[in-house]
Amino acid sequence: MRKTLLMTTGLAWLALTAAVSAAPVVTLTPGPDDPLYFEPEAAGQDDFTLGGITWNDVSGTADTEKGSLTDIYAAPLGMGTSQTTGTTYMAVEGGGTETATFATAQTSLTLYWGSIDGGEGGNLNTLSISVDGFTLTGADLVALGASGSGSQTDPNSNELVTISGLKPFTEVSFSSTKDAFEFSIVPPTTTTTGATPEPGTWAMMMLGFAGLGYAAFRRNTKGRALAI
Repeated sequence: MRKTLLMTTGLAWLALTAAVSAAPVVTLTPGPDDPLYFEPEAAGQDDFTLGGITWNDVSGTADTEKGSLTDIYAAPLGMGTSQTTGTTYMAVEGGGTETATFATAQTSLTLYWGSIDGGEGGNLNTLSISVDGFTLTGADLVALGASGSGSQTDPNSNELVTISGLKPFTEVSFSSTKDAFEFSIVPPTTTTTGATPEPGTWAMMMLGFAGLGYAAFRRNTKGRALAI
């Protein structure tokens, strides 16, 4: 019995250690795509609230756009190149930063990342999530198999990016060092409220149950010894 309890405690501790050290997971799906999150907004908007997310231009030039404008911004593949009929997206120009603040904490983020700039010619798109300093760059996406050429027509340079396994966060920033960072997001459908416990929570529960079981075992052992 004691061996069983020690093994259970050990497994719970290993699970806890693995959960604490687990890193966020990034998955890519090549375009084209056409997320409609920003569609209710007209072009040229940079400070607004939509779907429980508040957007702010904190530096440089960053605002919603439609279609493409030569040498300024380009619609992600599948979102239409017309400035009148294209789907609205966010464009953060070189040196600019746009932040998104969620009304409720999230543990994942999915965005359609257009014309990925992976560092060629000094171009680099950057996404930073305000939890444990997590940052994802165009160069990181290239390392995962995306193309970082900045092409508006290459599916591998226009990727649906999903980041999961994050600790709860409420703020995300989007920035670019040179050419525009064009993107749209897939609105979150669930929040951390009422969600399934995180792996670390399960591990703590397992560890707690193991400790309670061991304490009960010790009490039973002492009771039997006194009865002899």
